[in-house]
Amino acid sequence: MAFTASSKAFELYVDVDVDFNAWLIFILFIAYLCTLRSKSLLLLIVLAASAAILTFDTTSTVGGLIKIMCELPLGLGSVLAYQTASKPFQARHLSAFTTYVNVAVYGNIGMMVATPIGGTFRGVFARVACIALFIWIVQQGYRARWKTVVLDDNFFVFTAASKSWIFAHAVYRFVLLTLPCFKNGPRYRLLELFSLGLTLALSLTSGLPFEHCFGQADTLTVPAISGLSAIATTFDLLPRDASKGTGISNSFEAHLDVLINTHESTRGEEQDRPNSLVL
Repeated sequence: MAFTASSKAFELYVDVDVDFNAWLIFILFIAYLCTLRSKSLLLLIVLAASAAILTFDTTSTVGGLIKIMCELPLGLGSVLAYQTASKPFQARHLSAFTTYVNVAVYGNIGMMVATPIGGTFRGVFARVACIALFIWIVQQGYRARWKTVVLDDNFFVFTAASKSWIFAHAVYRFVLLTLPCFKNGPRYRLLELFSLGLTLALSLTSGLPFEHCFGQADTLTVPAISGLSAIATTFDLLPRDASKGTGISNSFEAHLDVLINTHESTRGEEQDRPNSLVL
């Protein structure tokens, strides 16, 4: 009873879907073990989950479904397929795989500039930050002469993202996922915590620099959360976000606007000025 009450209080205070994130922790732990011991098993799980979503998901929009497929089979699946290939194959096709990764990384960050700002200062901050992060990581790729991926026995190592960029990106994406266009905000609220935590775990396990493990960790975390959300919604496995319809999400986002050095208007004033920024 005490644990249930505490989890509900935490859920209401920080606007987190506790049940969903509890399952996500379990899935990421399995993904972590499979990364170390059986990437082939993880690849089969990814392909099975992707097939289930494609076959049974009737709730996602076409754009949402395309995004999930880009993250699961085309993103994580392609990385795992390359990692499970023979060493001669990996060495022979490293250049092509690096090009594929570069297009995916830079293209994904660049496209996020077009995310609707939702009439909030957070949206303006996210757009400006995204442009800055895109220029920053392109510069790092250019300095590496676009040779951003190196062969490693265990991990997908992306070398053209500095530690400073990774933490700046974490702040940006945390703010980004509070925007009105992201309907599953409470499910995604702890994404950065999981991504950075898994990066640290992989770094400690492998002895590789923290920043070199971020690519593998984020490639596991983002598809895991997107896939779990799609499957949970499709098969009605978890209750809907607890904060929907209660005003809790609005309150959390309003406080975040204030934290980004804005002067937040009341909700009534915001409704009277639907086309103005929340300042």
